[in-house]
Amino acid sequence: MKKGLFFILVLSFIGCNSKKGSNNTDALKANVYKPTWSSLQQHETPQWLKDAKFGIYTHFSLESMRFKNGNENKHFHELLNEFKFENFNAAAWAELFKRAGAKFAGPVAWHGSGMVHWNSDVTEFDVVDKGPKKDITGLLKEEITKRDMKFLMSFHTGYWYRALLDRDNPGRKKPEFYELYGEPHDENVTNFTPWKDHAEKQSKYSNTYSDLWLKKMMESTTKYSPDISWADVSFGGSVWAHNVGKFKHGKTLSDSLYFGGYDEVRQRKYLSHFFNNALEKNKEVEFVYKEHDIPPGIGMRNFENGLIDKLTYDTWMTDIDICNPVSWWYKPNIGIKKANLLVDMLVDITAKNGILLLNVPPKPDGTFAQFIKDELYEVGDWLQLNGEAIYGTMPWSIYGEGPSYLPVTGHYSEKRENAKYTDKDFRFTQKDNTLYAICLGIPKGEITINSLGSNARLNKNDIVSLELIGSDAKIEYHHNPYNLTLQMPANFEGKYACVFKIKRKS
Repeated sequence: MKKGLFFILVLSFIGCNSKKGSNNTDALKANVYKPTWSSLQQHETPQWLKDAKFGIYTHFSLESMRFKNGNENKHFHELLNEFKFENFNAAAWAELFKRAGAKFAGPVAWHGSGMVHWNSDVTEFDVVDKGPKKDITGLLKEEITKRDMKFLMSFHTGYWYRALLDRDNPGRKKPEFYELYGEPHDENVTNFTPWKDHAEKQSKYSNTYSDLWLKKMMESTTKYSPDISWADVSFGGSVWAHNVGKFKHGKTLSDSLYFGGYDEVRQRKYLSHFFNNALEKNKEVEFVYKEHDIPPGIGMRNFENGLIDKLTYDTWMTDIDICNPVSWWYKPNIGIKKANLLVDMLVDITAKNGILLLNVPPKPDGTFAQFIKDELYEVGDWLQLNGEAIYGTMPWSIYGEGPSYLPVTGHYSEKRENAKYTDKDFRFTQKDNTLYAICLGIPKGEITINSLGSNARLNKNDIVSLELIGSDAKIEYHHNPYNLTLQMPANFEGKYACVFKIKRKS
């Protein structure tokens, strides 16, 4: 009997230890996500996203058609027949994203009205029944995933409920367009400023509106299973412009707080559906949201078109618009951020434990302007040479040094060109026993890096070898208690930022 009991105990021990060795996905399959914050907090950010660092998405919608000549004052229902996207080519889009060095990509799947950019069974206001008459989301998913990139869908639904912004629109009161604009509401509200205090002046979303939103969101997951679902500011409303000065870093600073997003019950229902769908398909996914729209530890927070000035312990994302000043949409004579700045931003964000999602808007016909493609090719070329210092890296305990600083930080800080860097600015990333010191420029002569003195983190005799990526020249260097000095090769032909690869002893 004792032998039998011992045998049972051994089998139990082996079983317990084999379970410990299984991955988190297998463990959770037996305990699916429930629509509670405690259950949802079991979700973990996938390592593939932490390693990816760089993605691309695209702003287009009915609103894109307003930037065609003669359409400036047309309302959405008047633009349905204009939204043809006649030259859209999913393979060409995906190839551009891949060529630019993106590791994940996808469309703005829903923006600004009730019309969605997928083949919907919930609504006829979709890109198959109206407008382009093609499943843009489905075609993009096929081409993006075919090229070994992860697939993103983003959802920007806040201005769908737009009565206070759209009072001069006769279509808004026609029942056939209720789903495009949201049912009539707040007809008696006066004394509001559009794009400033309209959100807090309007009533909370109705149950009818919110239920339809939830159906569409759940359908998008069921049909397309995105690797990343990103819900913009309307998901929780924490960073609406009217909350500036009233709510900061999770603390209420006012007695008149107003969150114009969706209620927590529907938030949790959507998230449990998204996470459980991923478990069924054995996928690791991530939900991205504006900070404080949901409790911490459930997804990844996003800064809209903004940078931060600190090294964080949680991985974060920023969606930066390539347009300069910010537009999100393609417009005639638009200015854009050049490859030099985009590379510097990517390096800075990566060193601070962040991920860059770059908005690249197509023209109203569904193609990308050549001058935009040219800058993306330049970014891709830089990553082709220096990508080992970005992809698959993690932050060091020091993110950087140098004279440049961000005059404005946080959400919307990059509305205009705010970030500027010099060849005296360095950022650090690391992978295994390799430390990358990335100069945000191409310096000349002797270079001094104060963070790498032996009195700091890079101890005496830690350096096994030091090289400049893209150069065959032997790098002369001197490591002392106060800094690391090295000599830049005179004939180096690299562009934008340059990467010093420092192998350290084990």
